[in-house]
Amino acid sequence: MLFLKNSYLFFFFVALISSCSGDTKKVESIPENLPTAIDQALEEIEELLLSVNKNLLVMDSTDIQSFVTSHGLECQANTCRSEVALGGVVLKKVFKCNNGIIGAVHYDFYYDSLNPSLEKDAQTAISTIGAKLGDHNSIYNSGTMKTYSWLSHKNTIDFEIFNNGFTLTVRKNRKTEQRAKTALVLPKHLQLVEKLIHHVYEDSLKLDHSTIDAVQNLFTVDFKGKSSALAFSEVYGDKVLLSGRFLFESERLSNVYFDYLYSDTTSKEFLINTKTVKSIITSLYKEPSSVATVPLSTSYRWGNNPIVLEMYGDGFSVFLEKSSL
Repeated sequence: MLFLKNSYLFFFFVALISSCSGDTKKVESIPENLPTAIDQALEEIEELLLSVNKNLLVMDSTDIQSFVTSHGLECQANTCRSEVALGGVVLKKVFKCNNGIIGAVHYDFYYDSLNPSLEKDAQTAISTIGAKLGDHNSIYNSGTMKTYSWLSHKNTIDFEIFNNGFTLTVRKNRKTEQRAKTALVLPKHLQLVEKLIHHVYEDSLKLDHSTIDAVQNLFTVDFKGKSSALAFSEVYGDKVLLSGRFLFESERLSNVYFDYLYSDTTSKEFLINTKTVKSIITSLYKEPSSVATVPLSTSYRWGNNPIVLEMYGDGFSVFLEKSSL
């Protein structure tokens, strides 16, 4: 009987240990909670802001090659891109460059149409950015997009919320830099285009942002206008005609054109003036990133900056061109 009793005890302990062991395996087999889409998005945002704060990413200074491998970027011309899925959210990274130097970074987070979390996630992202940078400096609401802006480390950091996602942008704050001085005293007919170039450089004139009232306050000319456009023209010495146009869509600036027409093309004055305007732009944005010559015209572009200079046989134009992200 004693042997039988001990046998029962032995089997009882074996069964107990097996049961505990089984429970342990069950606990160990439970998978850990995977990070949600917004968790991964916030991690990407924090990593980008950390790179800026630690001067690992400096606009107009850092070489793109230091980010190509770590971010899985594919580069074409002056734009490097990558794309990754974060659950129901797609993150598209866009690094805008000028001759291999990073000038602006865009993190675009696109939400699936069935994902109801956009508004909540956007507010969470704003709180996260605010915890790193403090209170935002401004808010702009265009009706279709709401933009929160911070000034940090000589950068402007924008957080834009649109109908199917949000974007975090880091770019140079031009207003913190000393305005470049032109070596020569400009002739009167070039002073307005010089003003246009500097307003663009300093972000006081921006496509998709500036209003009709803002444009009128920046330029003291005799505007002729309607709801979708402002125009002016000036004649200088019966030799130079300057025609300016500011076009608007949904009450926001969509295009700008400054066209110079010279009546005396034999003097080649327009060639000298074109070179002067080119030097003004180059002093701010460095050398042109591309030069395109076709019959009767030559165009100069400066990386991801919107200014384009185009020279013709009887004059030149300066206009703004939206960059595609």
